[in-house]
Amino acid sequence: MKTEDLLSLAEEKTGAKFIGTLRKTARIRHGIGSSIEDVLGWDTILKAKDGECYEFYAAQAPLIGLTQAQPISCPLGIVAFDSFKIDIKEAIKIFHSQNGGDKFTHITLSWPLVYPEAKEPFWYFRTNLGVEVIIGANSGQIKNVLPTVILYMAKPQ
Repeated sequence: MKTEDLLSLAEEKTGAKFIGTLRKTARIRHGIGSSIEDVLGWDTILKAKDGECYEFYAAQAPLIGLTQAQPISCPLGIVAFDSFKIDIKEAIKIFHSQNGGDKFTHITLSWPLVYPEAKEPFWYFRTNLGVEVIIGANSGQIKNVLPTVILYMAKPQ
């Protein structure tokens, strides 16, 4: 579902005017997937013009379903956006073009509030190998983030 359609549908259901999406988090069939068919739907957080945030679930087509939007505390560290160019199908194709793992266990779309300022929202994929793949939702550029392992050793006496 396009962001504009999502915003208008949520407005119709709640009566609130929305400025954009804060975060979309995928529900993945059996907790691991490799294609769009493995994405069952999205837990979505929208921000209203009055500053309130609402969360609901929307099924991924061809599945049908939408829960009633419920007011929640707004998450910190992300900003609202009203559009992006790379949809989930294209993001999954880009994900498969890298070598951080062939399956995903987590997918999120959000625009981080960072310095220097992020120029676009990002698709975040966690792979079956524990690698985080970040894909620009407008540019399609990839950034792999390897898991950090810290080992502590005691000094011998």
